[in-house]
Amino acid sequence: MNRLNKASFVVLLLFFLSLSSTWASDWNNFIINYPKSLYGKGSQTWQVAAYNDNWVYFANKNGMLQFDGNIWSVFPLHNGSDLRSVLPSVSQKRIYAGGINEFGYFEPGKGGKLIYTCMSDSLDEKTRYLGNVWGIHESDNILYLQGDGMVLKYLNGKYTSIDTGHKIDCSDMVNGILYIGTDHGVYVLVGNTFFPLQGAEQLRSKRIRSIVPYKEGVIVVTAYDGLFYCDGRTTIPLVTGVEEFMRQNEVFCADASGDMIALGTVHKGVVLIDTRTLQAKYFNEYNGLQNNTVLSVAFDEWNNLWAGLDSGIDYVCLNSSLTNLYSYPYSYGTGYAALLAGEYLYLGTNRGLYYTPYPVRLTDNLPDIRPVAHSSGQVWNLCRIGNDLFCLHDRGVFLVEGTTMRKVADVAGAWVCQPVMGTTDQMFVGVYDGLYLMEKKEGEWRIVSKVQGIIDSCRFFEQETSQIIWLYNTDKMIRLELSADHLQVVDIKSYGVAQGFPTNKELFASKIGGKVYFATPRGIYQHNQATDRMEACREMDNLLNGANPYTRLVEYNNHLISLNHREICIGNLRVYKRGAGTCITPIEQRAVELVQGAEAIVPLSDSLMILPNDNGFALFKVPSLQSRRDYSHSMHIRNVYLSYPKDSLIYSDNFLSLKEEPEISYQQNSIRFEYGLSSLTHVEDVSYQYRLNEKEWSDFTNVRIKEYSNLSEGDYVFDVKAVFPDGTTAMDSFKFRIHPPWYRTAIAYVCYFILFFAGLWYLYRWDDVRVRRKKRQAVVEKDKELQEREKEYEEENARKERQIMELEKERLQHDLQYKSQEMANLMINFVRKNEMLTEIKSDLFKAISGLKGEGGADAKKMLLVVSNKINSNIQSDEVLKRIEEQFDLVHNNFMKNLGRKHPDLSFNERMMCAYLKMNLSSKEIAPLLNISIRGVETIRYRLRKKFELDREINLIDYLNSGF
Repeated sequence: MNRLNKASFVVLLLFFLSLSSTWASDWNNFIINYPKSLYGKGSQTWQVAAYNDNWVYFANKNGMLQFDGNIWSVFPLHNGSDLRSVLPSVSQKRIYAGGINEFGYFEPGKGGKLIYTCMSDSLDEKTRYLGNVWGIHESDNILYLQGDGMVLKYLNGKYTSIDTGHKIDCSDMVNGILYIGTDHGVYVLVGNTFFPLQGAEQLRSKRIRSIVPYKEGVIVVTAYDGLFYCDGRTTIPLVTGVEEFMRQNEVFCADASGDMIALGTVHKGVVLIDTRTLQAKYFNEYNGLQNNTVLSVAFDEWNNLWAGLDSGIDYVCLNSSLTNLYSYPYSYGTGYAALLAGEYLYLGTNRGLYYTPYPVRLTDNLPDIRPVAHSSGQVWNLCRIGNDLFCLHDRGVFLVEGTTMRKVADVAGAWVCQPVMGTTDQMFVGVYDGLYLMEKKEGEWRIVSKVQGIIDSCRFFEQETSQIIWLYNTDKMIRLELSADHLQVVDIKSYGVAQGFPTNKELFASKIGGKVYFATPRGIYQHNQATDRMEACREMDNLLNGANPYTRLVEYNNHLISLNHREICIGNLRVYKRGAGTCITPIEQRAVELVQGAEAIVPLSDSLMILPNDNGFALFKVPSLQSRRDYSHSMHIRNVYLSYPKDSLIYSDNFLSLKEEPEISYQQNSIRFEYGLSSLTHVEDVSYQYRLNEKEWSDFTNVRIKEYSNLSEGDYVFDVKAVFPDGTTAMDSFKFRIHPPWYRTAIAYVCYFILFFAGLWYLYRWDDVRVRRKKRQAVVEKDKELQEREKEYEEENARKERQIMELEKERLQHDLQYKSQEMANLMINFVRKNEMLTEIKSDLFKAISGLKGEGGADAKKMLLVVSNKINSNIQSDEVLKRIEEQFDLVHNNFMKNLGRKHPDLSFNERMMCAYLKMNLSSKEIAPLLNISIRGVETIRYRLRKKFELDREINLIDYLNSGF
């Protein structure tokens, strides 16, 4: 019986040891930090809950936080209080949220935007102020809200207040039963009454922090006294081995998933316990946590862990194949090389050489990593030749001996070393400016000589034979042929695109199965000695992931391991069927950035490999099952905006993926889409393609925004897909409709139809009117023709009358001319007569003066009588009257009008006016009036005075215009 017990004990011990190796081989899980600056600087996060694998919600100081893997959004409560609890309800398709004296729910509204509905407004005054709503639970369409001292039960629109009589510290719904932890132990709700949990009397003095499901019962988590398992009848302590840790650091929150329990503490971050193996992992500020005070923890659908901190939110990648050894700020530098030798794992960084016992033991403190003395500086590589471990250093070649090292070659910068093929006591050492040959004699390594004929940097080289070396240097692959003693280069030839390579850069030579192969950005190539050209090696590509970019190739235990910045691929060299036994694992952690130009992968075993990187060293654990996370539903169109005339949001992505088909006016026919992948751990090497209305897919792009402008009317479907490095895709679509402009609407076409027929009717009417108008026009033209004929007749009559009038006028003018001529003749005759009479008179006076004596007196008397008769004839001749009459006839009664207007004029003055009217000069007028020229001027002067003319008025103008 004792032997049986011993055997059973050994079997159980071996079983637990095998289980414990699961976490013993892991390092620190990667932690993604989300500082509070990303979501409005709200500090405390009291609860975390996920709706599905794409949407996570947080109860934060600023309100409810929503995270879709890319974008953070904040939704405050009405009263602006801290949010204490959050519950995504799949059955009700809403997100419940509880704060301080307020609770309600969010659900998508029009355009996908979350709309808040306050439920606590309907409470009466008695139950309105329930304090902090620390927990919200749902079961069988019943909603439970846990306050500080009571629980509200909501069913069919009615609230029931259930008082516990104690302060409630926590609550949880397990298998449809509501458990609460109070300052007087654990209670369960039966109907509307709380009863103490049976068999849990020992918990009445404990401070209960959380109650989580476990097996057939629950685990009660206390702040200082560890874990207790309750099955409804008894309560027993659940010993995990971290009781002292919990006692010292005060547990504040907990969550469980399967066999794992996560405990958040006040002072030292999170401890993760595997209840099968009782192995514990610690997450705190030493290995990446932002803050050691953890207020909430929650596992997601992929068994990764969310941690709501006192400041910030962290995501622990438990389900990743990659773990890390250390993280900033507790860093030992950028990783370049690693090598497992004996009980130590050696690590080469830019700061020097370090070592740590292997397997690495991780606790709640920093890992036990120590520097090798006098190793400060850049370590480029670690190589083992036989039993000797070499450190290739910026200061030369060092031989590592346990925890110390000594220089064995004083050369300027050593990159790498390799044993000369076929020997164990010689090696090539690649340095900054060439290649050295070293050998081991009497247990000591020494430099034989520098290989002559090569001065290039020899960082990456591989031996085909001991005398054929392939060397890559910056932009070319070189084939070196050495002499038999390996001290002289006898032939050099370069290979590039002209010799068959797909490119001249990023070429790396590796020896697989005794043959040299070349990793290139377009698959694996090999050298064809017959043609002396490089050829693609499809056989090796098929062992891996096809003709993809490869940075490094490593052979290990009949496995071919390839590495690039996106993935690790492991192929089985014993299986030549395409894809058989091939393991392809994406490098999804953003923190694993391989050192550019110094990429390396170091196998520790068939399932464990080290990846030196910019942040230190990552441990890759080959997954036991070839499973890949399904990203087919993780592609989302985040936001849709109308971009003209100004940005307006018409759709926001939501947890229900509700998409209405918006109808857009033609005036806003420019639309912008924002899209992305809901992935917390995936790297940024995903490419995107898009299309509109199932046309050709666009070229690959990394841009996550697409805008279309000036779209015509119609129904549209925008498709976008994410393309992963392995060729898998995830897709999302958005439908929308653009209305036509007003002039292309159905109403407009009806109007056009009506207008068309109206136009036809108008044409008909117009033609009818035109015909009528023509008829009227004909009548009018005939009338016009008659009128023109009448007019011509009248014009002809008028012309004839004008001719008659002109003839009459000519006759009158002729008569007038005749009268004028007659008057002129009379005047001339009158003047001649007067001149003659004047001469006669003058002669008479001469005769009278010549008569003397008495006889002469009678003669004088007779002569005087004759003289007087002559004078009378000169002044009152009938001729003057005739002249005056003829003058009035010719000049429109000038003399009569003058007499009427100026009756005081003398005869000479009247005649003077007539003569002036006739435009006679003073010299011509003087004999007519029988006066001198001076007398004429005198009469002119008297006329101006009688006419009262101003000096500037001409006398002749006055006579011509006034009468």
